[in-house]
Amino acid sequence: MSNADIDAAANILLVDFEAEEESPIIFLRIRKQVRRRGLNVAAVAPFLSRGAEKLSATLYHSIAEAESVLTDKSLILVGERAVLTPGLLSKVAQLAATTGAKLAWVPRRAGERGAIEAGAIGNLLPLGRPVSDAKARVDIAAAWGVASLPAESGLDTDEILNSAATGRIGALLVAGVDPFDLADPTKALAALDSAFVVALELRESEVTKRADVVFPVASVTEKPGTFLNWEGRARGFDQVLKDSTRIDDLRVLSMLADALDAPIGLGNALAAKRELDSLGVWDGERTTAPTQALAASPTPASGEAVLVSWRMLLDLGSLQDGEAALAGTARKAIARVSAETADEIGICDGGVIKVSTAQGTIHLPLEVTQMPNRMVWLPENSEGSQIRRALGVTSGALVRIGGGA
Repeated sequence: MSNADIDAAANILLVDFEAEEESPIIFLRIRKQVRRRGLNVAAVAPFLSRGAEKLSATLYHSIAEAESVLTDKSLILVGERAVLTPGLLSKVAQLAATTGAKLAWVPRRAGERGAIEAGAIGNLLPLGRPVSDAKARVDIAAAWGVASLPAESGLDTDEILNSAATGRIGALLVAGVDPFDLADPTKALAALDSAFVVALELRESEVTKRADVVFPVASVTEKPGTFLNWEGRARGFDQVLKDSTRIDDLRVLSMLADALDAPIGLGNALAAKRELDSLGVWDGERTTAPTQALAASPTPASGEAVLVSWRMLLDLGSLQDGEAALAGTARKAIARVSAETADEIGICDGGVIKVSTAQGTIHLPLEVTQMPNRMVWLPENSEGSQIRRALGVTSGALVRIGGGA
């Protein structure tokens, strides 16, 4: 999948993907085709956002409604939030297979595609090799200079945190993780409090506050390296600040491995790239597509709503620390509900709505929006609206709504 597929697509379906906020480069690429040749765009979303309106998108509230627009000339772009709806990724993969449409996952963070290629998911080895494949394990074991590799999948993030909280894992190496990005921040913080923590970070965070050892590692301008974009295309970069004294994270990992008598032999980014290049393209079996059934949406009662949310391009992300001028250009946080839902809870457009769970409450100005009833939209991590930190839930959860007084 590449940018050329966007340029050639007969139509594009966006699934849980707010392109303007979550990948502005792709947004501009799509908009170019909308303006140049009238490309048809459809969006599975709770409402037509400002970005979707710029794409002249047709709105669908469910993937089932959007199925009819797909052909073998279509392109489906799926965002990171799709994983929050059980079975949605399975449904999208099924539709792509049955219609012949091309399917691509678009990560929001710069390093996520590279992390997958490196094997950062428990059931994968580097470059898409399945852990369950014996030949794949032999290939990687040879590259790593070990006798064998386990056939069992590794733990996912929740399993690692659960194991740390219960003492089955005694130490955690944490690099660039914000606990309030995780599904259950309270559980994540408890796990960090329970384990011996080594943190690799650029600045103070909730992790460094709890860490036993902190390595202040080099930022992207202080080291060379490579990002993979959403296409899987390598985008290399050189060290900009030549006089930096910070050690890059890969060197720290290599030093720790040496100290543990388990050397990885990767003293710098060039060595890591050489190792990956030496593995070659995997031509064996791939992991099977997910087959989870699509879960039904919860049914809210009066005074309740289904929470939907996504992150804005400019929000409270930690990389904006010290950049008050940039952060000041962020959109002001608002909440959105339908006119019928606003009437039901007795709030007018422009009034203050209260969104709450057992953990906490968020108060925001209300903008009445054409969207499904008993659904409320909040920005995920903006000033005055940090849903995981304040409410302890993610998109798709049931919340209480009412007047803000």
